[in-house]
Amino acid sequence: MIDPFANDSQSMQIGDLVIENQTDKISIYGDIDLNFNSEGFEQAKALLELASKIVTAFQSDDRYLKNDLASKDIDDQSDHEIKNPFL
Repeated sequence: MIDPFANDSQSMQIGDLVIENQTDKISIYGDIDLNFNSEGFEQAKALLELASKIVTAFQSDDRYLKNDLASKDIDDQSDHEIKNPFL
């Protein structure tokens, strides 16, 4: 299980759902089918534990309130133009 927002090096997977930890965001992508069987139950519990840890991280550290405007500065999609290397 990752330690939410603690570092830029942790990742985990639940089914085909990938969770990547970063200090300023948690990236979640992929998909998951929660089948009504024991594997689906274990995956659902892992998702619940992950969501609980993320919410606890928000509740225990108010840095996120200060990052509302600053997070755009370090976003993957920057607003500045770069030279096209293919031209």
